[in-house]
Amino acid sequence: MKTKKRIPLSGSLILIILILLNTTVYAQNNKISLSIGDPAPNLFYSKVLKGENVSLSDDKITVLEFWATWCVPCIAAMPHLSELAEQYSDTVNVIAINVMERTGDQPYSVAIPKVAEFVEKMRDKMKFNVIVDDDEKNMDKRWLRTAGIKGIPATIVIKDKKIFWIGHPMFLEKVLQQIKDGSYDLLEQKKEYEKKFIAQRNESKSFKDNMTAIENAINSENYQEAIALTEKFAAQTPKSSYVYKQRKLQILLAFYKDQDVLNYLKNTQKIDKKDAAALASFIASQENISTKIDAFAADIIDKSGEKNTYYLDCLATLQSRLGQFDQAYKNQLKMLNLLIEARREKPDLISEEAIENNRKKAEEYQRKAAESQ
Repeated sequence: MKTKKRIPLSGSLILIILILLNTTVYAQNNKISLSIGDPAPNLFYSKVLKGENVSLSDDKITVLEFWATWCVPCIAAMPHLSELAEQYSDTVNVIAINVMERTGDQPYSVAIPKVAEFVEKMRDKMKFNVIVDDDEKNMDKRWLRTAGIKGIPATIVIKDKKIFWIGHPMFLEKVLQQIKDGSYDLLEQKKEYEKKFIAQRNESKSFKDNMTAIENAINSENYQEAIALTEKFAAQTPKSSYVYKQRKLQILLAFYKDQDVLNYLKNTQKIDKKDAAALASFIASQENISTKIDAFAADIIDKSGEKNTYYLDCLATLQSRLGQFDQAYKNQLKMLNLLIEARREKPDLISEEAIENNRKKAEEYQRKAAESQ
């Protein structure tokens, strides 16, 4: 084994954990404070950025869409939301509520100029009312948090000033159609929503307990027990198994020999090539990795068939660490071209900054490739 060293949770692992803990961050009891069938709270906002009808209507269905400028899925949902706003304009009023902008310790209203600029650029892709949460973040606190919702995008449908539906905007069209044709069952939807919430809450608690047990073993320097626990929990919870597999890899990298890491990657590759590629890409994000492990990780990604921007970037990173600058340049260039193509199709989802940063990386690899010849 290697000497003891600290192994903090990686950024990707933290993100996965937050997703798995999604619905329990605010609501800690089995009862949801705000659920389907409950009276709708009041609307709060600091400013109206678009439209005039920003109140809960007595004669129309109100669709509240919670979003932020940094939320890629939120932005991706907006064109279709605009289509629905037009399609159901006689019976539905759509209000997009900007929440969760990253303002630090400053009042939420400091985000207004940035949000206003974003709305202006979106133009016809946001054909609905737009408001910004107030400085007390009441829309976040009184709507999302009390409904047990942490993640966005989130959609809440109100009819007769009563909450009719809570969910993801991708399912909104079906819900509106059911309400329109009278097939929507409010009581059944309430039952299903709360059943799902409780199940997710219990799952998240179990996950938290599992991660705590692993961390306790690591802190006690019982690394074999920590490894055994990652394997046990991965087998018990297939849906979140990758989180445990990545934690096992971190433990091996920190406390075990290179050959143990290589054996783990080889065994994973035999069982699940997608998990192996994901673990290999994780290695690309780490520092002070041996040449043997970097080379094997690069080979896994290269043979996986996973050629999206993320994997190409990881592969290029590994190849550059191995001194294979010509291959690193080619793969970074492939990634750059994919980003440019994606920006042409969806300019709001890919920033110029992202393209420029990857262009610089490609140019750096190209320069190093030329110098090494």
